[in-house]
Formats: sequence, C-alpha cells, structure tokens
Amino acid sequence: MIEKELLDKYGEYLLALDISETRTSIRLSMIKVKPEFRYNKRNYENSPRIGTKVMTDLIKYADDNMKIITLTPDNIDGVSVNVLTQFYKKFGFKMNKGYNKNYEYMDLMIRYPKLPGMKESKTIIKTLLREAIMTKEKQDVLDVSDFVNFAKKLLDIDDDVTVELAFEKTPDLRTTAYYHNSDHRVKVYVKDRAKIDVMRSIAHELVHHKQNIDGRLTDPEKDGADGSPIENEANALAGVIMRKWGRIHPEDYV
Repeated sequence: MIEKELLDKYGEYLLALDISETRTSIRLSMIKVKPEFRYNKRNYENSPRIGTKVMTDLIKYADDNMKIITLTPDNIDGVSVNVLTQFYKKFGFKMNKGYNKNYEYMDLMIRYPKLPGMKESKTIIKTLLREAIMTKEKQDVLDVSDFVNFAKKLLDIDDDVTVELAFEKTPDLRTTAYYHNSDHRVKVYVKDRAKIDVMRSIAHELVHHKQNIDGRLTDPEKDGADGSPIENEANALAGVIMRKWGRIHPEDYV
C-alpha cells in the first residue's frame, strides 16, 4: 500500500499522513509536514519541500497503477483552502464538479490517472474500471447490508436507521449522499459508483445519524458545511470505519 511506502520514505518529516486505498482509487485525507520542514518564506532556501515530494511519488504510483486520487483541501496550520487548491491543481487535480463531476466520490477535488499514450479521460477510466461498479446484483446488496450493520455496531447505533440505495436521482437526494435527520434516513446515489465508495458514503452519513441521536446535529445546513467540526468528524470517523472494514474484507480493496 502506498501509505506505508511514503511513511517509510518520508515519515521522519511528517506529523501525519492518512491515505485510504482501494483497487481503483486513492483518497488523500491528510498530509501534515513537521513545522521545521515546511516550505515557507522563512525556510525558502533550506526546505526539502516534502509536500511536493510526497505528492510526486503518490501521483506516479497512481498513474502506474491506474488509480483515481481524490481529496478535499482543508485549512490546516493557517494555510488557506485557496492556496492548497492551487497547490493540488499543479499536480493535475480538478474540482469535482461540472464536466469533471464524478458521483462515485464525495471529495471536492479529483485526479484521473494519465495512461501511456492517452490523454486523461473520465470516460476511458470508468470503462476500464467497470468491474468495480456497484450493481443491483443480490451479492452487492448483501455486501452493503453487511457493511451497514458493521458500521452501526462500531458507532454504537442500535435504532432502525434506514439506508436507501438509489440508482436514479430523486428530489429528496440533494447530493451524492444525504442524511434526512427528520426521519432518520440515509439515501445514497449508487449508479456508476464503486461499491467500496458507496460504503464510504454510507459510513459518513451514519456518523451524522449518530451525531443527530446524540443531540449534536442541531443545524444540518451549517453543521454539514465543508470544514465544520461536525463534517470533519464525519470524514474522520468514516475513514476509521473503512480501515477496520478493510482489515476484515481485504477482497474489497484489491
């Protein structure tokens, strides 16, 4: 796995590195360089530019293994989201919206692998990775059901929260995945999405359900905004759930 390779190579320079990897994609949740090694005006000449080196190695790995990378820039240690966004754009990341929108992933930025002799193409990549896509087959639905029970147990949820899989967009599905706090219902858009990413969306929304039943989700619009403490917690806990699931079901990640 690329996370271990990067930690072996750059671990002495890093405070944190959090990467989730599936057979078809990589999610960069966090990269945090130790203060003394950060690239800034005061350390311009001597900075080893660890962030750039990590990203360069990560992208080479993704291209070599034909994997999509997704991430969401977050304001860490005073670096603005805009600065981070421009940094990632230099590596070929684009905003995950409009023409580039891929409903398989919730992150704000996405990078498709560049194939030898081919221009980057969302259509080509999705065709090549077609076997990973969620279907209506009984086994896929059962796998997701097992995951829901697994996530509920980890989050200590013991009520009958409803999880709906939607293969078509409906008026009550505002985004790729949505938690309806009024009737304790999670709805996830699954068409053309990898099964493992559907599970990640479900984990995220189940965290919101836990926050709701604990009385902490008081304003869904404000609490669900990018970068809010509630949303950051949902992202972090969903990542933990996916890691634990992956240890038990490594076949979903190969």
